[in-house]
Amino acid sequence: MTTLTSRADAAHALMMLLAEHPTLPQPEFELYEYESDTGDPDWGVCLVVNDSLALFEQWRAALDLDPDLIDYSACSHGASLSAVGEVHGVSVELFAVPDPTK
Repeated sequence: MTTLTSRADAAHALMMLLAEHPTLPQPEFELYEYESDTGDPDWGVCLVVNDSLALFEQWRAALDLDPDLIDYSACSHGASLSAVGEVHGVSVELFAVPDPTK
């Protein structure tokens, strides 16, 4: 990112994302603060999709996040997927934990 974003910028981007995709089931979401490449504080959006890899893929495509950059991780409670990109000038992370029983 070339400019630092404020919490208000991240909140605005989140509202835009949700408004632009009203037909997709709404994920859980939060704003998060992280350290930018320059060491300054920056704000981003995290969208969390539970129990549905298909919904993760729908949101990934809607946000135009690069499918080649999806990260797969295995952990004690199952597997997770994440994709990171920039939408509306704000860092966005899409995260999913599938239900292992489905």
